[in-house]
Amino acid sequence: MEKINAETLAGIALVLLSLIFMLAASMNEVWAIILPADFLILALGFAFIALGVYTTINNRKHSHEKSTHH
Repeated sequence: MEKINAETLAGIALVLLSLIFMLAASMNEVWAIILPADFLILALGFAFIALGVYTTINNRKHSHEKSTHH
């Protein structure tokens, strides 16, 4: 049984990366220029997390159906 998959890990990494970039943007005006891109990275991170959760739930559902048909 899988508890966390690659999509979820990638999403967590993207969310953390965007938070680090936003922190840098609050301290440096050059980093503040790419702030809209930080929000895009954050949105992609949450999308990957949602995809990973959906995939995990879907895999558990299908593996449970297979085990009950034996």
